[in-house]
Amino acid sequence: MLREDGRSQAPITGRLCAPTDIWEPGQVFEKHIGIDHALFTTHAYLHALHGHSLPLNGVVLSRYNWDYIWAVRRSKKRLPSFRLNVFIQAKRPQYGRYAPKALKLQGLKSPYWRFEVTPHQQVALEKLQQRLNSRAIVCYACPAFHKESILHKWTVQPRIVDNSTFPDVAILNGHSAWNFSQPGARGVANVNPTASDAPSLLERIGFLIERGGQDSGSAVEELQFLSQAVKLAMESVTDEATHIQARFFEGARTLQEIASDFADGAERKAFVAYATVLHFCYLNRLNWLVAGHAG
Repeated sequence: MLREDGRSQAPITGRLCAPTDIWEPGQVFEKHIGIDHALFTTHAYLHALHGHSLPLNGVVLSRYNWDYIWAVRRSKKRLPSFRLNVFIQAKRPQYGRYAPKALKLQGLKSPYWRFEVTPHQQVALEKLQQRLNSRAIVCYACPAFHKESILHKWTVQPRIVDNSTFPDVAILNGHSAWNFSQPGARGVANVNPTASDAPSLLERIGFLIERGGQDSGSAVEELQFLSQAVKLAMESVTDEATHIQARFFEGARTLQEIASDFADGAERKAFVAYATVLHFCYLNRLNWLVAGHAG
């Protein structure tokens, strides 16, 4: 799930949470075609590596009619509501053999790990959590290990989630780092050492699903609410991150223009809202999951 560059590389699943409880928005036609990443290049060297003297023929997906996919989709299939969301910011762990005395007094054991908080990112995530309130989980993620051999072990089993920490962003309000010596959500935040012991991520997802979503609106309405929440979050970033703020709102305007050329009505609203949330996640290096039971 966690790469060293801070990005997510796999869906979150674990022994306490069924794979259908959380899913990534956008996974809609993988039964018919599967593309994770694509790159257009005409550089002869790259093709020669695979024994080709010329670039291979390709296709432009937007030129194809994909209506047959939606025609066979089960009309009564229930999907998780966009009302229940999980936003995760992945961090790389820093290893420490001996915990500082001030952190030991708060219950931190040795050895331990830590990650530092990026101030402008923390502000944006706090505003997002405040806006969504009980409709979403907004948290950090960091492995409770640092060796490549352990990463391979937990990836193969797989038990990455069981061996990572997931503190809520609210816990780190006013703090610069999160220190932890075990998986889950137990650790110590500092500058002023403050101990915290919350339920695990999978337990929090279970609580979110259990108490929410019953009075949710349509998918378009929920996406629009989510889109508005990320816009308000970006309006709150600090001066040192105005370049990210500018990129977000410039991108949001571009999405509006693109949508006007290709869609109208509810489809246009859904596209703009969905793409705006994805744009926010990209700029803030977030992994966006939707929580709920797919029927």
